[in-house]
Amino acid sequence: MEKPPLHNQDFTSQDSYEQLNLWFIRLRWIAALVALVLVYLAIFYYRYLVSSTFPYLLGLIILLILSNVLYLYFLKRRIFYESLREIQIAVDLIFLTLMLHYSGGLENPLSFLYVFHIILSGILLEKRKCYYVVGYSFLLYSGMALAELYHVIPHYTLDIFPHTGEMKHVIHTAHYPLYVWSMIILQFFIMSLTAYFITNIMEQLRREERHTREERQKLDQVLYSTGAGLVIFDEHLEPIWYNEPVMSWFGGQAANGEVLRQQLKRLVGGADGEAAKTFQDGQHRVFEREQVNENGEQRFYQFTLAPLKDQQGRIYQVVALIQDITDKKILEAEMIHAAKMVTLGTMSAGIAHEVGNPLASVSTRLHLMSQNPSPEFMQQSIALLQKEIARIERIVRGISQFGRPSKEERSPCDVNQVLAETIELLKYHKLAKYCNIEHDFDPNLPATVAVRDQLKQVFLNIGLNALEAMDGKGTLTIRSEHEKGTIKIHFIDTGKGMDEATARKIFQPFFTTKENGSGLGLFIIHQIIQAHGGEIAFSSEPQKGSHFVVSLPVRIPRRMRKTA
Repeated sequence: MEKPPLHNQDFTSQDSYEQLNLWFIRLRWIAALVALVLVYLAIFYYRYLVSSTFPYLLGLIILLILSNVLYLYFLKRRIFYESLREIQIAVDLIFLTLMLHYSGGLENPLSFLYVFHIILSGILLEKRKCYYVVGYSFLLYSGMALAELYHVIPHYTLDIFPHTGEMKHVIHTAHYPLYVWSMIILQFFIMSLTAYFITNIMEQLRREERHTREERQKLDQVLYSTGAGLVIFDEHLEPIWYNEPVMSWFGGQAANGEVLRQQLKRLVGGADGEAAKTFQDGQHRVFEREQVNENGEQRFYQFTLAPLKDQQGRIYQVVALIQDITDKKILEAEMIHAAKMVTLGTMSAGIAHEVGNPLASVSTRLHLMSQNPSPEFMQQSIALLQKEIARIERIVRGISQFGRPSKEERSPCDVNQVLAETIELLKYHKLAKYCNIEHDFDPNLPATVAVRDQLKQVFLNIGLNALEAMDGKGTLTIRSEHEKGTIKIHFIDTGKGMDEATARKIFQPFFTTKENGSGLGLFIIHQIIQAHGGEIAFSSEPQKGSHFVVSLPVRIPRRMRKTA
């Protein structure tokens, strides 16, 4: 199976090669324009050069422009494609040498442009070819200098330096052997040192680039093998990079368009969402999102956000790792259902065993009584039957009082503190991400004797039910108050509420309106509250919300009563 491409703003190696060639061609347009301006100023404005050199220099500039057009043609047609940069550098050095010759030769300070070409060749070419350029440049430069020195070619005077000596005759540095040979040797060392430094710097950069490319390939392989998606967001929450799974999951036919961008921004929460918070505090975040694809299929995705920081520690990007957890969700639901069935089966088996034994004894004794109606045996059998029936009653009472605390478990309890701990749990639950949880606690609320963990179980269960009823948005208000020896705790939500038929059944065991509910939550809550001597009441209206009130009696601990 062929590996899918990554969708991002980086160039492939072939595109990068072409971009470098285009950059080189654009640079040459600038060089031609600058050369034309300098020639005009030197000849017609400052008169540093004689006007007879103008046709030669203008012709060279025209040839430079024509060669640039030809390079662009070669690049588009892929002619000499692999060696086009070498050709450009070699021809440019010839143009440079000829233009220096017609504008003063060694006297022209623009001879440093040889070094500029060596720097370019060190950047664009490999190390060996860069040294070839050094040798080629040195031959052109020294050839021009020596040819002018020994009068093989004429020397054109550049009048930016004085050329008249004490004897009032013209002196040209280009005709002074010591100066010419010194400049040739100096130019050779400058070219060589430039090539040495630039090639070493570029080798280091290329090694780092290769290492980065290898690491990226490893990351690509890992992401591809795991099927994970990856998105990079800039500081404006714009997705600047994403891979193939992201496109297929969230883009569809509009993968490269505005729809995908907006989809990705929405999934990370927009300006007030999770990615924006990671930009602010630099914290890692994990959250889940539900998505319906083009086929109407419901899918679940887990997002892991992490900040990317620069050398100053400033967060400049956020990366999002996305995993399709739909199969995991289905498996978890199946496992939860299976666990419930196992628990129910175990409870049923235990109840059947506990109740079955005394029932068997009762059945056996009744059968014997029908066969032996003697008063003595009947009296003995009645006593036995009473014991077995009492035993069954204890088993049934234990089941009906599921969750009832024993006296030894009870201790002084601050209800406000239990509520505060419950709110802390609710605030970080996934159902509360877009919900408001408000509270109003009575500061003078008295303590009471209760089982702290079971009260927390009650409050947490009611709170979770409220968050589920609000379907991810709304306000849950939790209030406590003291009224005539009774502590009242109110849970008021703005959720979907209940109709009258549902309200009549909510405390019945195994009754539930949830797809994966057990139907035991409110039943157990009701039993715990009753075991504490309290009550639970509620009112509800469809599409307007529900109001649960838990009432607990104020009970003073024994040691406090003795002190009083």
